[in-house]
Amino acid sequence: MEGTIFNVWKFATKDGPGIRTVVALKGCPLRCVWCHSPESWSYAIEKYPNGETVGRKTTPEKIVEEVLRDKPFYDASGGGVTLSGGEPLAQAAFCREILRLSKKAGLNTAIETSGYAPLDVIESVEQFVDLWLYDIKLLDSAKCLKYTRRPLAPVLRNIRHLNASGRRIVMRCPMIPGINDDMSELKARGALADELDGVEAIDIMPYVPYGVDKAQKLGLKVYDAPHPPKEYGTEIVARLSNLTRKNVRIP
Repeated sequence: MEGTIFNVWKFATKDGPGIRTVVALKGCPLRCVWCHSPESWSYAIEKYPNGETVGRKTTPEKIVEEVLRDKPFYDASGGGVTLSGGEPLAQAAFCREILRLSKKAGLNTAIETSGYAPLDVIESVEQFVDLWLYDIKLLDSAKCLKYTRRPLAPVLRNIRHLNASGRRIVMRCPMIPGINDDMSELKARGALADELDGVEAIDIMPYVPYGVDKAQKLGLKVYDAPHPPKEYGTEIVARLSNLTRKNVRIP
């Protein structure tokens, strides 16, 4: 089995507990206007104008072999491997096999996902995932469709399924000024978190315009707005903390 990845980050500390290796799978069904990784949208291997290749083919075995090189650091810190993207569930069989082999090797596993996937895909991988880093981008259905180009309903169905199955969930909230940081969105996020016993915390991820230059190189367009002020994230944390019983934090 082969799949396509576009990056591997070593010694990551913000994508699950402890020291982790993050493996970013290529391909995503969403088109979030603020995306900081537009190079992950296509499932194909691409090139920037300077000739730099974006993406490579590999196997689950090679990925796990690479991840295991740093196992002493995971063991000492409570870390492990995190699959990200793009949308890792979009390469469902490839994603599942990486997770299965990782658990077989004794690794702690996490997956960062938009939750936009068929329910049977969620069910096929959930037994191999220790922690779900579950992105909640927008909770207004019309705005979700407008800004991500995909409907909200599957995202809510899947997070509720994971909650009912007793899975551990951290709700991740990318916060985009003027798009999803109004009071109605914050109230909806707080209510959803309180509804779901499996949600352990809410991570606030303030917008950073990392994707603009990369998108331009690939002939794409993402949200071109100034970096919000340094206090933006802490202000969101304070506002949302008043609307939920759950721990709200910046990872």
